[in-house]
Amino acid sequence: MDKILDIMNGWLTTAVSSGTFEIKQVLLFLFIAGPLALVIWKIRGIIAFVNEVRNSKLNEFQHILNGFELSDEIRLCIKEDMERITAYRVTGISDVARQKIILRLVVQNLDLISVGFFKKFRTFLVIKDRRLIFKKGFSFWFETGMYFLFSLQFLLLAILALILFTYRYEQISVWGHIALCTGSVVMFLFFIAFERMIPRPEECKLLERVLQSQCNEDSD
Repeated sequence: MDKILDIMNGWLTTAVSSGTFEIKQVLLFLFIAGPLALVIWKIRGIIAFVNEVRNSKLNEFQHILNGFELSDEIRLCIKEDMERITAYRVTGISDVARQKIILRLVVQNLDLISVGFFKKFRTFLVIKDRRLIFKKGFSFWFETGMYFLFSLQFLLLAILALILFTYRYEQISVWGHIALCTGSVVMFLFFIAFERMIPRPEECKLLERVLQSQCNEDSD
């Protein structure tokens, strides 16, 4: 994100020096971007509240463990359910069987991957012969292609809004400028979100390397 902001800053500076942007256009952009940044900051507070609601089940389980006399069987079931919920949060995988394999692989390859590495591939990881397999078929290429098209679409919409803001400055009202700048920022954020969902070739190679370690483990 910092690199993107540096690029935007350099682009604005170049545009002003070359005469593409006038100073008043840049000031208007900053006037709009400031309150928008404040809104985004407030959204973070809303997200924190949503996360607190999401954690309510874990908090309830912890309260039950701490406040009630329970049999060992019930305690074990509650702890297993808490572990399943937590594993889903960090791996993006819902079923327990894949969670356990992924967590074992993460521990074995901590120098290569993080615990959230498998989230991009959760739809394409299946269990076969008690091993995790990367199913790289039509569905993989289709989903990846859709993410790419969506990210490209939002990027083009963001650029189009900036072009209209720049070259139709005199013909657009103040509210029109506000809508264009707001729309450009929102579209750019969507572009970043979808772009991060696309598995890169080097990530696919790393995944195959990590999964290959299962075969090496069996041979040992």
